[in-house]
Amino acid sequence: MKIELRNVSRSFGEVQALADVSLEVREGETLGLVGPNGSGKTTLLKILVGLIPPTSGEIVVDGRVPAPAEWPRLRTRIGYMPERVSFYDNLSAAEVLSFYADLKGVSRERVGPMLERVGLSAVRDRRVGGYSKGMRQRLNLAQALLADPDLLVLDEPTSGLDPVAIREFYDFLSGIRRERAVSVIHSSHILAEIEGRIDRAAILKDGRLKAAGSLEELRSSLNIPLRLILSLRGAAGDLGAALAAEGAYDLVAGNGTIEASVSAGNKMRVMSVLMHRESEIRDLTIREPSLEEVFFGVD
Repeated sequence: MKIELRNVSRSFGEVQALADVSLEVREGETLGLVGPNGSGKTTLLKILVGLIPPTSGEIVVDGRVPAPAEWPRLRTRIGYMPERVSFYDNLSAAEVLSFYADLKGVSRERVGPMLERVGLSAVRDRRVGGYSKGMRQRLNLAQALLADPDLLVLDEPTSGLDPVAIREFYDFLSGIRRERAVSVIHSSHILAEIEGRIDRAAILKDGRLKAAGSLEELRSSLNIPLRLILSLRGAAGDLGAALAAEGAYDLVAGNGTIEASVSAGNKMRVMSVLMHRESEIRDLTIREPSLEEVFFGVD
């Protein structure tokens, strides 16, 4: 499922939550929607899943703009996992998912296998009010997956989870993606957590889309430097000067080591120097800019 926002804005009274956002979620990809709290991420997701309309702009699904009457059917193709969901505490997990099955128009026969899939089968008859935060999040994910969606929308899905529960969540999500080509949009303000788990990132600040692309594309377009760390076989000699001549900067020479920053535009020139003088180098570490560094490099 491919879904696209074109020049979408959304206001709540005098407050503009989104301003002229154009963004696509490509078929089969995981898109990370990153930004600080209050940047408009949840508003954007609610527009994507058809829960609220944009003030202006349009939503394009698989190449066409759906009519309002088509959204109930389209929503069955979208699994939405909100950051906060209120389950009835006196219901069991099986009863909660049965309710969602009826709501989504799918067979209740899916409830048992889905609870097994998310690791809640053994507690299917326990009241949800006694569930831990991690268990409630797994139930939240189960309701989002119940109708086998083509697009999975995750709003801060690991908020409040401990490290073990976070690892379990991502392991499970990886398994889902291996099984079928579901598109995923994953909202988070914890950048280190989603780095390496997304295909592209969209950076939202103050309701505006500041940048979108793969991490490599963002690094290149923003010209954020990488950091070279060299361990040498002997003294640095004139190697530092040779690197500086090709654009390396912020050089720090130590006892048998050199560290330097290199912009994306000068990377190949500097690497050529290192290749020609590889006999002087014991080890080389290249530290690429992280998603967090990219985020703070965006104005």
